[in-house]
Amino acid sequence: MKFNTMDVERMLLDMGQGRKYSARAMQLMLMALLKEGSTHGYQLIRRFAQLSQNSYVPSAGAVYPALAYCATQGWVLIEEEGRRKMYSLTKEGHTYLEEQKEKCDYLMQSLTYRGRKLVWIRQMLAEHNSDEDLKAAQEQTGWLPEFVQVRHSLKQAMFEQSTASLERQAEVVAILEKAIADIRNLPKES
Repeated sequence: MKFNTMDVERMLLDMGQGRKYSARAMQLMLMALLKEGSTHGYQLIRRFAQLSQNSYVPSAGAVYPALAYCATQGWVLIEEEGRRKMYSLTKEGHTYLEEQKEKCDYLMQSLTYRGRKLVWIRQMLAEHNSDEDLKAAQEQTGWLPEFVQVRHSLKQAMFEQSTASLERQAEVVAILEKAIADIRNLPKES
């Protein structure tokens, strides 16, 4: 099955007020974390925080209903441990997660992207940016300062063209579509 980023974008947009991720997205992401091993719900919440550099910490009201739904589908096993519950991925859950692998990978990448972006935002808001500070941000995120700057410049250029004529917008679209194709045609890194 060919992965379509629009499917995930629709999934992300299928959100209620104040939510960062839809219920479907949350279910897939929780299952991806459970693939790493069985754990308690609170640990899953902490893992979201860790992966996103604390830019996204889901509420218990988002996590536990998603886990309960996954259990009703047979994807997650819930075992009582005293007053706490232990969650683990079932065989069916592994199968379903494998079927949804590309969507799930995209969602998890969006989570870590949030964290990386936050590191750079904090860095740029700092009063004094020394070369050491920029190097530390680069090491923490794996992003070159130029990579961050070109993304910012693209956003600014798009903003500047937001009131352009339809003809100019078509020119911008053609330029960006070519750039996107060139980027996507780069050899995959392992």
